[in-house]
Amino acid sequence: MYASTMTQGVYLNVPRTDWKLLQELINRFGWQSETREDMLDEFLQTRPSVTDLTEEDIMNEVRAVRYAK
Repeated sequence: MYASTMTQGVYLNVPRTDWKLLQELINRFGWQSETREDMLDEFLQTRPSVTDLTEEDIMNEVRAVRYAK
């Protein structure tokens, strides 16, 4: 496996009919692939389901960063 510093991330638009063929090629070369849906699912799973911040807390943080000197 390549070190992460030696890899290049690429985004391709591939017709669904060709995805299976491309996936086979990816597997043969030992590359990794994930769809946009996979990435979104992974992101959503890492998000907290309950936040302790109110909308006012969030706005106060935004103001503090935006208007900080």
